[in-house]
Amino acid sequence: MDGEGRCRSCGAATALPIPAELRGSRVVESCPACGSSLFYVQRDFNQKAGLAIVALGAVLAPFTPYYSSLMVAALIDALLYALLPEITVCYRCHAHFRGFTRNPRHQAFDLHMAEQYDVHPPPEA
Repeated sequence: MDGEGRCRSCGAATALPIPAELRGSRVVESCPACGSSLFYVQRDFNQKAGLAIVALGAVLAPFTPYYSSLMVAALIDALLYALLPEITVCYRCHAHFRGFTRNPRHQAFDLHMAEQYDVHPPPEA
């Protein structure tokens, strides 16, 4: 049971071997791709689709009472947020881990942490 993903730069398929301890515990402690131990959790939702929902609500607003189309967009967003599962994402390499148990140490995305990681990446292990 190994993971498969796509390179963000070139789109090539990549295989990611899942260590036995991760398969057994189902809790992500360190990234098998880069070795980082800094992660955040988010809902497993395509952000472009979310933006499209909001944009559609804004485009339809002049043709309906403003609050109704925007309210429908907000309700769709809230429903998706409630229904979709969480995934764990590595700050360093942005690997996504689906189907794992949430590690209680992993919190929501922190922009300050992400900016520090982008500006000053940790030394190679």
